[in-house]
Amino acid sequence: MATTQADLPIRLDVFDPEGRKIAERFLGCLPRNHGVALDFDGFDLEAGHAELVYDFRDGGQADGWLHALFRYEDRESGHVAESSFGAHIFNTAMTYRDEPQSYAGPPPGLSTRLFLRLGSATCRSFAVLIYPASGPWHARSATSLVLHDSAGQPIAEAAVSVACSGSAMVWPHTAFDPAALRAAGAGDMCWCAIRRAGCSGTTG
Repeated sequence: MATTQADLPIRLDVFDPEGRKIAERFLGCLPRNHGVALDFDGFDLEAGHAELVYDFRDGGQADGWLHALFRYEDRESGHVAESSFGAHIFNTAMTYRDEPQSYAGPPPGLSTRLFLRLGSATCRSFAVLIYPASGPWHARSATSLVLHDSAGQPIAEAAVSVACSGSAMVWPHTAFDPAALRAAGAGDMCWCAIRRAGCSGTTG
């Protein structure tokens, strides 16, 4: 929250992996000193994701930035991890408060590359890819996982399709066969290249 903001009008939307909204909760026009915490065990969701969005039904203000703190707990081991995540409005169809990254013409295509370490036999790497959209767009993403060796040369490629407003769990050790992973070598990287003309906002 910016230092100039006095409140934050937000709603939580919950989606299953296929992009169907299964729940929403209006959190209100929260004052600056609020202490709201949400327990996701209260949602009937084995997989999927949630999005915080502005909701002005009770008024309030927004500056284009939205951040939250997250706490994860392993139910079996009790291990706890905390993280923060932030997003901002960019590449909007209209200029928002003279933001320099806004545009007024047709939206351009977007290509995003995410880098993910392969991990090891005892500590598998993974990523959750999310295709957020504020309205109907391409039904599914065209996502490629490209396995690279230590010299940066591509070895293998696997396709992943994420539903609009949906998500997908990616495990490199299941996406690629053992021979390709051995060729990549230990400690090298698999990068996820999200490529689709006009597909705005597939992220991980």
